[in-house]
Amino acid sequence: MGAYGLKTHIWNNNLKSIALLLLFPVLILTLVYAGLLLWAGYGQGYSTARGLSYANDMLPHAVPFALAGIGAWFGIAFMGHQALIDAATKSHSLSKSEEPRAYKLLENLCISRGITTPRLKVIETDVMNAFASGIREKNYTITLTRGLMDSLDDEELEAVIGHELSHIRNKDVRLLIIAVIFVGIISFIGEGVVRSMMYTNIPRTSRSRRGGEVNAAVLILIGVAIIAISYGLAMFVRFALSRKREYLADAGSVELTKNPDAMIRALQKISGHAKLDAPAEVREMAFENPRVGISGLFATHPPIEKRIAALVKFAGGRTS
Repeated sequence: MGAYGLKTHIWNNNLKSIALLLLFPVLILTLVYAGLLLWAGYGQGYSTARGLSYANDMLPHAVPFALAGIGAWFGIAFMGHQALIDAATKSHSLSKSEEPRAYKLLENLCISRGITTPRLKVIETDVMNAFASGIREKNYTITLTRGLMDSLDDEELEAVIGHELSHIRNKDVRLLIIAVIFVGIISFIGEGVVRSMMYTNIPRTSRSRRGGEVNAAVLILIGVAIIAISYGLAMFVRFALSRKREYLADAGSVELTKNPDAMIRALQKISGHAKLDAPAEVREMAFENPRVGISGLFATHPPIEKRIAALVKFAGGRTS
């Protein structure tokens, strides 16, 4: 953990952000191509050769519309992502007079490193969790649950706030927001194509012969396979955003607070009480996102036990 420096991690995150910006539009255009194949096979009953030719011919005409849609979606999400997160989690802003304790802890950490203080918000739930969000300095936000603030002492709450502040310092939040936006676009397109197939009337005259039906089925299978592979790649990229970011945020909190024991105690208290009622995309940004069974293979966070072990081994922390 110590050998993997903060500057290296930030540079790596910046590189990943650029790669995501380049990769996801390619995946979306691939989905558009798959949609054309599905229309050729499912809607028109074309033969395999004719359907492929149709998709190849129509793709250049579809590209400008696809890129315009992507740009509009990304622009709306870029400007309004915090409002969407607030609506999904039912969080609201906190003033210093309403929550002086949490604000004092946050401001002290920011002052100690010359960081602009993020906004502070709360979710009124007994669940114990937190997350950071935002793409630019002026809209960085740290959201805490009421259960977290009520259950942790000052040192433990400071450790969690330091963890989320480290995600902001490390540029993790920007990377995750970009990934969430693009995966959301891909999910929407994939679901839209499938639903349109369900409600489209198939022209029977184009499928009067058995051979035509078989060829159309081949086009449909190719289109569905492309959609499945594109969606799988998008999900893989999102889950591949290294779990190392959580270890580094834990380490960043210790560097800020000089108190590894407080982070360990916070992790111990939060364990088993962190299941946030929020969309999966938000839970992946949270302090803890518990997953068990097969879903653990796609976990975005390392197990709490391993995070505690890392703090003991690398930060000199002690378990009670």
